[in-house]
Amino acid sequence: MAKFTTDYVFNTATHMNGMTKNEMVCFHLYNPNGLVSKLPDFDDFLHGDVFLVGCQCIYGRHNNHHAEWLRGVCNKPKSYTKWSLMYHLTKLADAVEKAPQVIADAKAAA
Repeated sequence: MAKFTTDYVFNTATHMNGMTKNEMVCFHLYNPNGLVSKLPDFDDFLHGDVFLVGCQCIYGRHNNHHAEWLRGVCNKPKSYTKWSLMYHLTKLADAVEKAPQVIADAKAAA
């Protein structure tokens, strides 16, 4: 398997093809094209003077369970399986897809 440079994984890559498990974790955590950077940030959960805490806990990039899992295994390639990595990446991709509608619905109800 090809070993990519840190700069490529963290900044330049646009996909995770050919990356090792740890490179995939770093790509999705730190690269602007990774899933974690596509999750909404704190400002996205503000609606006037109301902060949508429930939405932020599930869909926010700082509290999302699957993003936290990635942070926990970062630089520990032997502590997780490829299957568990792919499971969490799939769930992150689902959150990225669902977040805009859930936030819009929560703002409409607030």
